[in-house]
Amino acid sequence: MSYLVFARKWRPKDFDEVVGQEHVTKTLKNAVRAGRLGQAYLFAGPQGVGKTSCARILAKALNCEKGPTDKPCGACGPCMEIAEGRSLDVIEIDGASNRGIDEIRSLRENVKFTPLSGKSKIYIIDEVHMLTPEAFNALLKTLEEPPPFVKFVFATTHPEKVLATVLSRCQRFDFARLPGPKIVAKLKEIVASEGLSIPEDALFTIAKASEGSMRDAESILDQVISFSSGKARMADVVAVLGVIEQVVFFDFVEAVAAGDAASALGQIAEVVARGRDLSRFLDGLLEYYRDLMVLRVAPGEAALVELPADECDRVRRQAEKIALPQIVTSLGHLFVAQDMARRLHSARIALDVLAVKLAQLPHPKPVAKSAAASGERQPAQDAKSRFSVLKEEKGAADASLTSFQESRCSLEAVLEAWGRVTESVAAKKMSLATYLKNGRPVALEADLLTIGFAKRSVFFKEALAHKDNLQILVKAIQDQCGARLRLRLDIVEDLEVPQEEPPVPEAPFVKSALDLFKGKIIK
Repeated sequence: MSYLVFARKWRPKDFDEVVGQEHVTKTLKNAVRAGRLGQAYLFAGPQGVGKTSCARILAKALNCEKGPTDKPCGACGPCMEIAEGRSLDVIEIDGASNRGIDEIRSLRENVKFTPLSGKSKIYIIDEVHMLTPEAFNALLKTLEEPPPFVKFVFATTHPEKVLATVLSRCQRFDFARLPGPKIVAKLKEIVASEGLSIPEDALFTIAKASEGSMRDAESILDQVISFSSGKARMADVVAVLGVIEQVVFFDFVEAVAAGDAASALGQIAEVVARGRDLSRFLDGLLEYYRDLMVLRVAPGEAALVELPADECDRVRRQAEKIALPQIVTSLGHLFVAQDMARRLHSARIALDVLAVKLAQLPHPKPVAKSAAASGERQPAQDAKSRFSVLKEEKGAADASLTSFQESRCSLEAVLEAWGRVTESVAAKKMSLATYLKNGRPVALEADLLTIGFAKRSVFFKEALAHKDNLQILVKAIQDQCGARLRLRLDIVEDLEVPQEEPPVPEAPFVKSALDLFKGKIIK
Protein backbone atom coordinates (compact mmCIF):
# COMPACT_ATOMS: atom_id res chain seq x y z
CA MET A 1 0.00 0.00 0.00
CA SER A 2 1.34 3.43 -0.93
CA TYR A 3 2.30 5.84 1.84
CA LEU A 4 -0.29 8.47 2.79
CA VAL A 5 1.19 11.79 3.88
CA PHE A 6 0.14 13.29 7.21
CA ALA A 7 -1.75 16.16 5.56
CA ARG A 8 -4.13 13.64 3.94
CA LYS A 9 -4.07 10.97 6.61
CA TRP A 10 -4.97 13.45 9.34
CA ARG A 11 -7.48 15.49 7.34
CA PRO A 12 -10.49 16.22 9.62
CA LYS A 13 -13.27 13.66 9.21
CA ASP A 14 -16.01 15.63 10.95
CA PHE A 15 -16.64 19.14 12.27
CA ASP A 16 -15.28 18.29 15.74
CA GLU A 17 -11.85 17.43 14.30
CA VAL A 18 -11.41 20.78 12.56
CA VAL A 19 -8.75 22.76 14.45
CA GLY A 20 -9.20 26.41 15.36
CA GLN A 21 -12.33 27.23 13.32
CA GLU A 22 -15.02 26.82 15.98
CA HIS A 23 -16.90 29.90 14.77
CA VAL A 24 -17.40 28.15 11.42
CA THR A 25 -18.04 24.58 12.53
CA LYS A 26 -20.53 25.54 15.25
CA THR A 27 -22.62 27.56 12.78
CA LEU A 28 -22.61 24.79 10.17
CA LYS A 29 -23.53 22.11 12.72
CA ASN A 30 -26.43 24.17 14.02
CA ALA A 31 -27.61 24.87 10.46
CA VAL A 32 -27.57 21.15 9.59
CA ARG A 33 -29.45 20.24 12.77
CA ALA A 34 -32.06 22.95 12.22
CA GLY A 35 -32.36 22.38 8.46
CA ARG A 36 -31.44 26.03 7.79
CA LEU A 37 -28.75 25.53 5.14
CA GLY A 38 -28.19 28.22 2.52
CA GLN A 39 -27.83 27.51 -1.16
CA ALA A 40 -24.26 28.87 -1.37
CA TYR A 41 -21.34 29.34 0.99
CA LEU A 42 -18.07 31.23 0.62
CA PHE A 43 -15.16 29.94 2.72
CA ALA A 44 -12.41 32.58 2.78
CA GLY A 45 -9.03 32.45 4.47
CA PRO A 46 -5.33 31.53 4.17
CA GLN A 47 -4.17 28.25 2.69
CA GLY A 48 -4.19 25.11 4.78
CA VAL A 49 -6.62 26.19 7.50
CA GLY A 50 -9.53 23.84 6.70
CA LYS A 51 -11.66 25.45 3.97
CA THR A 52 -11.85 22.46 1.61
CA SER A 53 -12.00 20.03 4.53
CA CYS A 54 -15.06 21.83 5.93
CA ALA A 55 -16.66 21.78 2.47
CA ARG A 56 -16.21 17.99 2.25
CA ILE A 57 -17.47 17.48 5.81
CA LEU A 58 -20.56 19.53 4.95
CA ALA A 59 -21.08 17.31 1.90
CA LYS A 60 -20.81 14.19 4.09
CA ALA A 61 -23.19 15.71 6.64
CA LEU A 62 -25.82 16.15 3.90
CA ASN A 63 -25.32 12.83 2.10
CA CYS A 64 -24.56 10.48 5.00
CA GLU A 65 -26.96 7.54 5.19
CA LYS A 66 -27.82 8.70 8.72
CA GLY A 67 -28.22 12.27 7.61
CA PRO A 68 -28.60 15.05 7.22
CA THR A 69 -26.56 14.99 10.42
CA ASP A 70 -24.05 17.29 12.07
CA LYS A 71 -21.83 14.26 12.79
CA PRO A 72 -21.49 12.06 9.69
CA CYS A 73 -20.63 8.44 10.40
CA GLY A 74 -17.70 8.25 7.98
CA ALA A 75 -18.35 4.54 7.43
CA CYS A 76 -21.27 4.44 5.01
CA GLY A 77 -20.91 4.37 1.24
CA PRO A 78 -21.52 8.09 0.57
CA CYS A 79 -19.19 9.18 3.40
CA MET A 80 -16.36 6.96 2.18
CA GLU A 81 -16.83 8.02 -1.44
CA ILE A 82 -16.68 11.71 -0.48
CA ALA A 83 -13.61 11.17 1.72
CA GLU A 84 -11.82 9.36 -1.12
CA GLY A 85 -12.83 11.98 -3.70
CA ARG A 86 -14.84 9.61 -5.93
CA SER A 87 -18.40 10.64 -5.19
CA LEU A 88 -20.39 11.50 -8.30
CA ASP A 89 -22.64 13.78 -6.26
CA VAL A 90 -19.81 15.93 -4.90
CA ILE A 91 -18.15 17.77 -7.77
CA GLU A 92 -14.87 19.49 -6.92
CA ILE A 93 -13.74 22.06 -9.47
CA ASP A 94 -10.40 23.86 -9.60
CA GLY A 95 -11.23 27.49 -10.29
CA ALA A 96 -7.73 28.19 -11.60
CA SER A 97 -7.92 25.68 -14.47
CA ASN A 98 -11.68 25.85 -15.10
CA ARG A 99 -12.12 29.58 -15.04
CA GLY A 100 -13.78 30.27 -18.38
CA ILE A 101 -17.38 30.82 -19.36
CA ASP A 102 -17.60 27.48 -21.22
CA GLU A 103 -16.86 25.48 -18.08
CA ILE A 104 -19.46 27.42 -16.09
CA ARG A 105 -22.06 26.94 -18.84
CA SER A 106 -21.44 23.21 -18.64
CA LEU A 107 -21.86 23.35 -14.86
CA ARG A 108 -25.10 25.31 -15.28
CA GLU A 109 -26.48 22.67 -17.64
CA ASN A 110 -25.61 19.77 -15.28
CA VAL A 111 -27.01 21.42 -12.15
CA LYS A 112 -30.59 20.48 -13.03
CA PHE A 113 -29.88 16.74 -12.90
CA THR A 114 -30.74 15.04 -9.60
CA PRO A 115 -28.09 13.32 -7.43
CA LEU A 116 -27.15 9.81 -8.47
CA SER A 117 -26.99 8.18 -5.03
CA GLY A 118 -26.98 10.81 -2.29
CA LYS A 119 -29.58 13.26 -1.07
CA SER A 120 -27.78 16.40 -2.29
CA LYS A 121 -25.49 17.48 -5.08
CA ILE A 122 -22.64 19.69 -3.83
CA TYR A 123 -20.38 21.78 -6.05
CA ILE A 124 -17.08 22.72 -4.40
CA ILE A 125 -15.16 25.34 -6.40
CA ASP A 126 -11.65 25.92 -5.05
CA GLU A 127 -9.88 29.26 -5.63
CA VAL A 128 -13.13 30.64 -6.98
CA HIS A 129 -11.61 34.13 -7.31
CA MET A 130 -9.77 32.85 -10.41
CA LEU A 131 -13.00 32.67 -12.42
CA THR A 132 -13.37 35.32 -15.10
CA PRO A 133 -16.02 38.04 -14.73
CA GLU A 134 -17.91 36.43 -17.61
CA ALA A 135 -17.88 33.08 -15.84
CA PHE A 136 -19.14 34.70 -12.64
CA ASN A 137 -21.96 36.41 -14.51
CA ALA A 138 -22.96 33.14 -16.16
CA LEU A 139 -23.22 31.58 -12.70
CA LEU A 140 -25.27 34.30 -11.02
CA LYS A 141 -28.80 33.13 -11.86
CA THR A 142 -28.09 29.50 -10.99
CA LEU A 143 -26.33 30.57 -7.81
CA GLU A 144 -29.31 32.60 -6.63
CA GLU A 145 -32.01 30.04 -7.45
CA PRO A 146 -30.46 26.56 -7.73
CA PRO A 147 -32.55 23.37 -7.58
CA PRO A 148 -33.43 22.45 -3.96
CA PHE A 149 -30.99 19.53 -3.93
CA VAL A 150 -27.96 21.62 -5.02
CA LYS A 151 -25.50 23.39 -2.72
CA PHE A 152 -22.49 25.50 -3.73
CA VAL A 153 -19.37 25.88 -1.59
CA PHE A 154 -16.74 28.33 -2.82
CA ALA A 155 -13.25 28.41 -1.30
CA THR A 156 -10.82 31.30 -1.82
CA THR A 157 -7.68 32.85 -0.40
CA HIS A 158 -8.59 36.21 -1.96
CA PRO A 159 -12.23 37.06 -1.18
CA GLU A 160 -11.65 40.67 -2.25
CA LYS A 161 -11.32 39.43 -5.85
CA VAL A 162 -14.75 37.78 -5.87
CA LEU A 163 -17.47 39.85 -7.53
CA ALA A 164 -19.77 41.67 -5.12
CA THR A 165 -22.79 40.20 -6.91
CA VAL A 166 -21.51 36.70 -6.08
CA LEU A 167 -20.69 37.60 -2.47
CA SER A 168 -24.22 38.89 -1.96
CA ARG A 169 -25.64 35.47 -2.87
CA CYS A 170 -23.42 33.54 -0.43
CA GLN A 171 -23.11 33.04 3.29
CA ARG A 172 -19.53 34.03 4.01
CA PHE A 173 -17.28 32.36 6.60
CA ASP A 174 -13.81 33.75 7.28
CA PHE A 175 -11.30 31.11 8.35
CA ALA A 176 -8.53 32.31 10.66
CA ARG A 177 -4.86 31.47 10.77
CA LEU A 178 -4.25 28.92 13.50
CA PRO A 179 -2.40 30.05 16.63
CA GLY A 180 0.87 28.27 17.38
CA PRO A 181 -0.31 26.43 20.53
CA LYS A 182 -3.25 24.84 18.67
CA ILE A 183 -0.97 23.66 15.88
CA VAL A 184 1.47 22.26 18.45
CA ALA A 185 -1.35 20.42 20.25
CA LYS A 186 -2.44 18.77 16.97
CA LEU A 187 1.15 17.87 16.06
CA LYS A 188 1.58 16.27 19.50
CA GLU A 189 -1.50 14.16 18.82
CA ILE A 190 -0.08 13.04 15.48
CA VAL A 191 3.35 12.27 16.94
CA ALA A 192 1.84 10.23 19.79
CA SER A 193 -0.50 8.28 17.48
CA GLU A 194 2.27 7.53 14.99
CA GLY A 195 4.67 6.38 17.73
CA LEU A 196 7.23 9.04 16.87
CA SER A 197 9.59 11.12 19.01
CA ILE A 198 10.11 14.86 18.68
CA PRO A 199 10.70 17.50 21.43
CA GLU A 200 8.23 20.30 22.14
CA ASP A 201 10.57 23.12 21.13
CA ALA A 202 10.94 21.49 17.71
CA LEU A 203 7.15 21.36 17.36
CA PHE A 204 6.92 25.06 18.22
CA THR A 205 9.53 25.78 15.54
CA ILE A 206 7.47 23.81 13.01
CA ALA A 207 4.32 25.68 14.04
CA LYS A 208 6.07 29.03 13.64
CA ALA A 209 7.40 28.06 10.20
CA SER A 210 3.91 27.02 9.07
CA GLU A 211 2.62 30.58 9.62
CA GLY A 212 -0.77 29.45 10.88
CA SER A 213 -1.39 26.72 8.29
CA MET A 214 -2.23 23.27 9.69
CA ARG A 215 -1.57 21.60 6.36
CA ASP A 216 1.86 23.21 6.06
CA ALA A 217 2.70 22.18 9.63
CA GLU A 218 1.76 18.56 8.91
CA SER A 219 3.82 18.58 5.70
CA ILE A 220 6.86 19.97 7.54
CA LEU A 221 6.47 17.35 10.27
CA ASP A 222 6.34 14.66 7.58
CA GLN A 223 9.54 16.01 6.06
CA VAL A 224 11.34 16.23 9.40
CA ILE A 225 10.36 12.68 10.38
CA SER A 226 11.65 11.38 7.05
CA PHE A 227 14.92 13.26 7.57
CA SER A 228 15.43 11.95 11.11
CA SER A 229 14.11 8.39 10.68
CA GLY A 230 11.36 8.81 13.29
CA LYS A 231 13.35 10.35 16.15
CA ALA A 232 13.65 14.02 15.41
CA ARG A 233 15.63 16.58 17.38
CA MET A 234 15.66 20.35 17.28
CA ALA A 235 18.80 20.18 15.14
CA ASP A 236 16.89 18.14 12.53
CA VAL A 237 14.14 20.77 12.31
CA VAL A 238 16.77 23.50 11.94
CA ALA A 239 18.52 21.54 9.20
CA VAL A 240 15.32 20.85 7.26
CA LEU A 241 13.82 24.33 7.53
CA GLY A 242 17.01 26.39 7.52
CA VAL A 243 15.66 28.38 10.44
CA ILE A 244 17.73 30.18 13.06
CA GLU A 245 17.56 28.97 16.66
CA GLN A 246 16.21 31.22 19.38
CA VAL A 247 19.52 31.01 21.24
CA VAL A 248 21.19 32.96 18.40
CA PHE A 249 18.77 35.86 18.91
CA PHE A 250 19.25 35.61 22.67
CA ASP A 251 23.05 35.87 22.34
CA PHE A 252 22.78 38.76 19.86
CA VAL A 253 20.56 40.76 22.23
CA GLU A 254 22.87 39.98 25.15
CA ALA A 255 25.80 41.33 23.16
CA VAL A 256 24.20 44.61 22.06
CA ALA A 257 22.65 45.16 25.49
CA ALA A 258 26.18 44.95 26.91
CA GLY A 259 27.43 47.43 24.30
CA ASP A 260 29.61 44.74 22.71
CA ALA A 261 29.30 45.49 18.99
CA ALA A 262 32.21 43.17 18.10
CA SER A 263 30.45 40.17 19.63
CA ALA A 264 27.19 41.04 17.84
CA LEU A 265 29.03 41.29 14.51
CA GLY A 266 30.55 37.91 15.26
CA GLN A 267 27.07 36.45 15.74
CA ILE A 268 26.06 37.73 12.31
CA ALA A 269 29.22 36.30 10.75
CA GLU A 270 28.46 32.91 12.32
CA VAL A 271 24.96 32.93 10.84
CA VAL A 272 26.49 33.64 7.42
CA ALA A 273 29.07 30.86 7.87
CA ARG A 274 26.27 28.38 8.56
CA GLY A 275 24.59 29.33 5.30
CA ARG A 276 21.49 30.82 6.86
CA ASP A 277 19.35 33.46 5.14
CA LEU A 278 20.15 36.85 6.69
CA SER A 279 16.75 38.21 5.70
CA ARG A 280 15.24 35.51 7.89
CA PHE A 281 17.65 36.47 10.64
CA LEU A 282 16.46 40.08 10.41
CA ASP A 283 12.80 39.04 10.48
CA GLY A 284 13.42 36.65 13.36
CA LEU A 285 15.26 39.34 15.30
CA LEU A 286 12.30 41.68 14.88
CA GLU A 287 9.97 39.00 16.22
CA TYR A 288 12.35 38.32 19.13
CA TYR A 289 12.40 42.00 20.13
CA ARG A 290 8.62 41.99 19.90
CA ASP A 291 8.54 39.10 22.39
CA LEU A 292 10.95 41.01 24.64
CA MET A 293 8.67 44.05 24.56
CA VAL A 294 5.54 42.02 25.34
CA LEU A 295 7.16 40.14 28.23
CA ARG A 296 8.67 43.39 29.56
CA VAL A 297 5.25 45.04 29.61
CA ALA A 298 3.21 41.95 30.60
CA PRO A 299 5.58 39.42 32.20
CA GLY A 300 2.72 37.24 33.40
CA GLU A 301 1.04 36.89 30.00
CA ALA A 302 2.96 33.98 28.45
CA ALA A 303 0.04 33.30 26.09
CA LEU A 304 0.89 36.51 24.19
CA VAL A 305 4.10 34.95 22.85
CA GLU A 306 4.16 31.65 20.98
CA LEU A 307 7.11 30.04 22.74
CA PRO A 308 7.67 26.86 24.77
CA ALA A 309 7.45 27.40 28.53
CA ASP A 310 11.22 27.16 29.19
CA GLU A 311 12.04 29.44 26.24
CA CYS A 312 9.42 31.93 27.40
CA ASP A 313 10.99 32.01 30.87
CA ARG A 314 14.42 32.70 29.41
CA VAL A 315 13.15 35.56 27.24
CA ARG A 316 11.24 36.99 30.22
CA ARG A 317 14.41 36.98 32.37
CA GLN A 318 16.30 38.75 29.61
CA ALA A 319 13.51 41.31 29.21
CA GLU A 320 13.72 42.11 32.92
CA LYS A 321 17.32 43.27 32.43
CA ILE A 322 16.54 45.66 29.56
CA ALA A 323 14.64 48.92 29.96
CA LEU A 324 11.49 49.28 27.87
CA PRO A 325 12.62 52.46 26.02
CA GLN A 326 15.72 50.59 24.86
CA ILE A 327 13.58 47.74 23.48
CA VAL A 328 11.22 50.13 21.70
CA THR A 329 14.11 52.12 20.24
CA SER A 330 15.71 48.87 19.05
CA LEU A 331 12.49 47.94 17.25
CA GLY A 332 12.62 51.28 15.45
CA HIS A 333 16.19 50.58 14.32
CA LEU A 334 15.08 47.14 13.11
CA PHE A 335 12.41 48.68 10.88
CA VAL A 336 15.05 50.99 9.42
CA ALA A 337 17.38 48.01 8.88
CA GLN A 338 14.68 46.11 7.00
CA ASP A 339 14.14 49.08 4.71
CA MET A 340 17.91 49.42 4.20
CA ALA A 341 18.18 45.72 3.33
CA ARG A 342 15.49 46.09 0.66
CA ARG A 343 17.10 49.19 -0.84
CA LEU A 344 20.65 47.80 -0.86
CA HIS A 345 19.63 44.22 -1.68
CA SER A 346 22.04 43.25 1.10
CA ALA A 347 20.82 42.13 4.50
CA ARG A 348 24.45 41.74 5.67
CA ILE A 349 25.23 45.46 5.47
CA ALA A 350 21.93 46.37 7.12
CA LEU A 351 22.54 43.89 9.96
CA ASP A 352 26.11 45.05 10.58
CA VAL A 353 24.97 48.67 10.77
CA LEU A 354 22.12 47.61 13.04
CA ALA A 355 24.47 45.75 15.41
CA VAL A 356 26.68 48.81 15.84
CA LYS A 357 23.69 51.12 16.34
CA LEU A 358 22.10 48.88 18.97
CA ALA A 359 25.38 48.47 20.83
CA GLN A 360 25.81 52.25 21.01
CA LEU A 361 22.35 52.89 22.49
CA PRO A 362 22.20 54.03 26.12
CA HIS A 363 21.63 50.90 28.18
CA PRO A 364 19.83 51.87 31.38
CA LYS A 365 19.04 49.45 34.12
CA PRO A 366 15.27 49.00 34.46
CA VAL A 367 14.00 51.26 37.26
CA ALA A 368 11.33 49.97 39.61
CA LYS A 369 8.30 52.16 40.05
CA SER A 370 8.76 54.57 42.90
CA ALA A 371 6.36 56.90 44.60
CA ALA A 372 7.83 59.79 42.64
CA ALA A 373 7.38 58.02 39.31
CA SER A 374 3.79 57.08 40.07
CA GLY A 375 2.80 60.65 40.94
CA GLU A 376 2.40 60.17 44.71
CA ARG A 377 3.30 62.99 47.12
CA GLN A 378 6.76 62.82 48.66
CA PRO A 379 7.31 63.27 52.40
CA ALA A 380 8.17 66.90 53.13
CA GLN A 381 11.63 67.56 54.53
CA ASP A 382 10.91 71.16 55.51
CA ALA A 383 8.53 73.95 54.63
CA LYS A 384 10.74 75.45 51.94
CA SER A 385 11.41 72.15 50.15
CA ARG A 386 7.79 71.00 50.05
CA PHE A 387 6.56 70.61 46.48
CA SER A 388 3.77 68.82 44.66
CA VAL A 389 4.65 66.34 41.94
CA LEU A 390 2.75 66.77 38.72
CA LYS A 391 2.43 64.12 36.08
CA GLU A 392 5.75 63.84 34.25
CA GLU A 393 5.86 64.73 30.62
CA LYS A 394 6.48 61.91 28.16
CA GLY A 395 9.86 63.26 27.14
CA ALA A 396 10.95 63.55 30.76
CA ALA A 397 9.86 60.00 31.43
CA ASP A 398 11.92 58.77 28.52
CA ALA A 399 14.97 60.77 29.57
CA SER A 400 14.67 59.65 33.18
CA LEU A 401 15.58 56.20 31.92
CA THR A 402 18.75 57.38 30.21
CA SER A 403 21.80 55.38 31.25
CA PHE A 404 23.50 56.65 34.37
CA GLN A 405 26.22 55.99 36.87
CA GLU A 406 25.43 56.00 40.56
CA SER A 407 25.52 59.57 41.81
CA ARG A 408 28.44 60.48 44.04
CA CYS A 409 27.72 64.20 44.32
CA SER A 410 25.43 66.13 46.64
CA LEU A 411 22.76 68.71 45.93
CA GLU A 412 25.16 71.39 47.15
CA ALA A 413 27.75 70.30 44.59
CA VAL A 414 25.15 70.46 41.83
CA LEU A 415 24.06 73.93 42.91
CA GLU A 416 27.67 75.10 43.02
CA ALA A 417 28.22 73.84 39.47
CA TRP A 418 24.86 75.00 38.13
CA GLY A 419 26.23 78.15 36.56
CA ARG A 420 28.81 76.11 34.63
CA VAL A 421 26.10 73.64 33.62
CA THR A 422 24.02 76.50 32.18
CA GLU A 423 27.02 77.87 30.27
CA SER A 424 27.80 74.40 28.89
CA VAL A 425 24.20 74.01 27.74
CA ALA A 426 24.21 77.49 26.19
CA ALA A 427 27.24 76.57 24.10
CA LYS A 428 25.19 73.81 22.46
CA LYS A 429 21.70 75.35 22.43
CA MET A 430 21.04 78.91 23.54
CA SER A 431 17.26 78.50 23.91
CA LEU A 432 17.79 75.55 26.24
CA ALA A 433 19.88 77.72 28.56
CA THR A 434 16.97 80.17 28.68
CA TYR A 435 14.60 77.42 29.80
CA LEU A 436 17.13 76.28 32.39
CA LYS A 437 17.51 79.73 33.96
CA ASN A 438 13.84 79.58 34.96
CA GLY A 439 14.41 76.55 37.17
CA ARG A 440 16.90 75.32 39.74
CA PRO A 441 17.83 72.00 41.40
CA VAL A 442 15.69 71.41 44.49
CA ALA A 443 16.39 67.77 45.47
CA LEU A 444 18.87 64.96 44.83
CA GLU A 445 17.96 61.47 46.02
CA ALA A 446 20.47 58.76 45.03
CA ASP A 447 20.79 59.40 41.26
CA LEU A 448 17.49 61.29 40.75
CA LEU A 449 17.89 65.07 40.43
CA THR A 450 14.70 67.13 40.67
CA ILE A 451 14.70 70.49 38.90
CA GLY A 452 11.96 72.77 40.19
CA PHE A 453 10.04 75.44 38.28
CA ALA A 454 7.65 78.07 39.56
CA LYS A 455 4.04 77.94 38.39
CA ARG A 456 4.59 80.90 36.07
CA SER A 457 7.45 79.00 34.38
CA VAL A 458 5.42 75.98 33.28
CA PHE A 459 6.15 76.85 29.63
CA PHE A 460 9.90 76.56 30.24
CA LYS A 461 9.41 73.25 32.06
CA GLU A 462 7.46 71.81 29.13
CA ALA A 463 10.01 73.04 26.61
CA LEU A 464 12.88 71.55 28.61
CA ALA A 465 11.02 68.21 28.90
CA HIS A 466 11.67 67.36 25.25
CA LYS A 467 13.85 64.27 25.04
CA ASP A 468 16.59 65.92 22.92
CA ASN A 469 16.86 68.83 25.35
CA LEU A 470 17.09 66.53 28.35
CA GLN A 471 19.88 64.53 26.73
CA ILE A 472 21.92 67.72 26.31
CA LEU A 473 21.29 68.64 29.95
CA VAL A 474 22.20 65.17 31.25
CA LYS A 475 25.51 65.36 29.35
CA ALA A 476 26.27 68.87 30.67
CA ILE A 477 25.61 67.77 34.27
CA GLN A 478 27.85 64.75 33.82
CA ASP A 479 30.67 66.93 32.45
CA GLN A 480 30.44 69.55 35.22
CA CYS A 481 29.46 67.38 38.21
CA GLY A 482 31.14 64.09 37.36
CA ALA A 483 27.95 62.05 37.74
CA ARG A 484 25.33 60.89 35.25
CA LEU A 485 21.96 61.63 36.82
CA ARG A 486 18.36 60.90 36.00
CA LEU A 487 16.18 63.98 35.80
CA ARG A 488 12.69 64.87 36.91
CA LEU A 489 11.02 68.21 36.21
CA ASP A 490 8.43 69.41 38.69
CA ILE A 491 6.37 72.45 39.53
CA VAL A 492 7.40 73.61 43.01
CA GLU A 493 5.15 75.79 45.13
CA ASP A 494 6.57 79.22 46.06
CA LEU A 495 9.83 78.58 44.24
CA GLU A 496 11.89 81.73 43.70
CA VAL A 497 14.45 81.60 40.93
CA PRO A 498 16.92 84.48 41.00
CA GLN A 499 17.06 86.17 37.64
CA GLU A 500 20.05 88.06 36.37
CA GLU A 501 18.98 91.24 34.63
CA PRO A 502 21.55 92.11 32.00
CA PRO A 503 22.27 95.80 31.53
CA VAL A 504 20.10 97.36 28.86
CA PRO A 505 22.14 98.91 26.04
CA GLU A 506 21.82 102.62 25.68
CA ALA A 507 20.76 102.41 22.04
CA PRO A 508 17.26 104.01 21.74
CA PHE A 509 15.99 101.41 19.22
CA VAL A 510 16.81 98.57 21.68
CA LYS A 511 14.83 100.29 24.46
CA SER A 512 11.94 100.87 22.04
CA ALA A 513 11.90 97.18 21.03
CA LEU A 514 11.88 96.07 24.67
CA ASP A 515 9.01 98.40 25.49
CA LEU A 516 7.02 97.40 22.40
CA PHE A 517 7.28 93.62 22.90
CA LYS A 518 7.42 93.62 26.71
CA GLY A 519 10.69 91.73 26.42
CA LYS A 520 13.99 91.40 28.18
CA ILE A 521 17.55 90.78 27.04
CA ILE A 522 18.85 87.25 27.62
CA LYS A 523 22.32 87.66 26.18
